[in-house]
Amino acid sequence: MSSSVATAVGVKASYIIQSKLARFALLTSFISIGFVSPAIAGDQIAPDNTESDSVVDAALSDWDFTIGAGAGVGPDYEGSDDYDVGAMPILEASWRDDTFFISVDRGIGATLLRSEHFSGGISLNYDGGRDEDDNSALKGLGDVDDGLEGTAFAEIDLGMYALELDVTQDLSGEDKGLLASFSAEYRHSFFDERLWISAGPSVSWASEDYMQSYFGVNSKQASRSKYNQHDADAGFKDVGLNLNAIYSFDENWAMTGSLGYARLLGDAADSPFVESKNQFFSGLAITYHF
Repeated sequence: MSSSVATAVGVKASYIIQSKLARFALLTSFISIGFVSPAIAGDQIAPDNTESDSVVDAALSDWDFTIGAGAGVGPDYEGSDDYDVGAMPILEASWRDDTFFISVDRGIGATLLRSEHFSGGISLNYDGGRDEDDNSALKGLGDVDDGLEGTAFAEIDLGMYALELDVTQDLSGEDKGLLASFSAEYRHSFFDERLWISAGPSVSWASEDYMQSYFGVNSKQASRSKYNQHDADAGFKDVGLNLNAIYSFDENWAMTGSLGYARLLGDAADSPFVESKNQFFSGLAITYHF
């Protein structure tokens, strides 16, 4: 099972649960479109057409699927000291070891480069933005609109150690800018590899547009809210530490747990509506892989 499941229900947690649910609806529609043709074709094939059945079986053998459900606890918004619980579905489909994938967490994407220890690719994701109604502290700031974002990712996997870089750019013209996240991970297995524990640090850098959208207060927002104007420039947004655990009950069923901590930095930490620079996250999920 992909470690992205742990991230989905842990580090990102509840302040993006709504965007995950919206993304789930979007991706489910793509999956339905993608698989409706084989389903219709299957209805037209005679039951004794073993040759066609073998072709379908061979095609499906290249796919891996993960379904499940998870719950996460996290801040109402980045910088909030109020926490909330949210639930989310888990749905992933991967063709030939992530050559192509579609996922509630990772969006729709493809791995374009691959070697023994390196992989890299791109994905298209749904970004849920931020709603003013998420917390009373956001009153007068307005909504950060939802939209589409594109991500370029790269990973160096050395077995017990891994390094990952994700660079995400707003594609919807909402001036939400760019966010780059770097993480390192150490992995260790127990109980004949039934339990995997991973832990490591992370750091993210954001462009001026991103910082201003999520942590800035412009003159119009200042006139409608209780906050003074705050210009948020490009810079490091946060640094954190993540702990993930995956326990496999058998070859299909697994449980994933996550704990995360992030410390806001720079202009993000200095934002007038940031109530706490320290952000904590946790998540738990049950998944079925086939």
